[in-house]
Amino acid sequence: MRMTFVFLLAAALLAGCDNKNQDTDPSAAKQGTADAQGHTGELVRILHTLEKTDEQCQGDGCPKVNLAWITFENQPTLNEAITTQLAGMLVQNQGSTPHDGTIESLVDAFLADASDMAMASKQGWELNATIKRQTRRGDLLTLRMDSYEYTGGAHGQPGVQYFHWDLARQQKLTLADLLEPGKKQAFWELARHQHQQWLDKEELDQAFRDSWPFDPTDNVYFGKSGLVLHYNVYHIAPYAMGQPELTIPYEKLDGIVRGKYLNP
Repeated sequence: MRMTFVFLLAAALLAGCDNKNQDTDPSAAKQGTADAQGHTGELVRILHTLEKTDEQCQGDGCPKVNLAWITFENQPTLNEAITTQLAGMLVQNQGSTPHDGTIESLVDAFLADASDMAMASKQGWELNATIKRQTRRGDLLTLRMDSYEYTGGAHGQPGVQYFHWDLARQQKLTLADLLEPGKKQAFWELARHQHQQWLDKEELDQAFRDSWPFDPTDNVYFGKSGLVLHYNVYHIAPYAMGQPELTIPYEKLDGIVRGKYLNP
């Protein structure tokens, strides 16, 4: 099938800078330098976009893909990890069409599957993904990765993933890496307590609690008042309740979250 697309990967657009803290700091060091605490300086963001659809399809219901993600100047290891993460998000959404694992081939596979389906032009198949900066705490960079897939039915499937990267160590981190050794159980006790408070606040009955029990998640980010556990749809609540979040206050995490991430 013939397709038309805009793919701005080689000729990326400058999107802005990330300073070493969450808020803008005009005195922050430039990329590649470090401050008195050893933190890496500014990160210069680059925006990439990919928009693709089936040229043979006409009308508002045509299958389409829209991607927007960032990489960073002078951060090849991080950029490779971001691209791998994006491809992984797309793999979850591709169907039976063969692909080579690259972002563009995964997009082609999704569109090919959409075009092969009967009445695809009326179903309005859609695949969207964005990767953007969430927070920066010292050398800990957190990206938010949103995805949305619609392949017919009553509604689409949204999803959010959080990606943590230690700029000093040049490696991806999991929740376990953010915690002090031996503190996993203590962390989940705090999380269960926050979940109970959420149930009480929402005034959810026992039938709901039995049907949607607490479940751990590695999907976390550092918010304004604490470490936030983000749950996607159907994890601890039905689709209609969206994507619940549980926040563990920072003052309760002292000695549980590693100090260099808790107090950068």
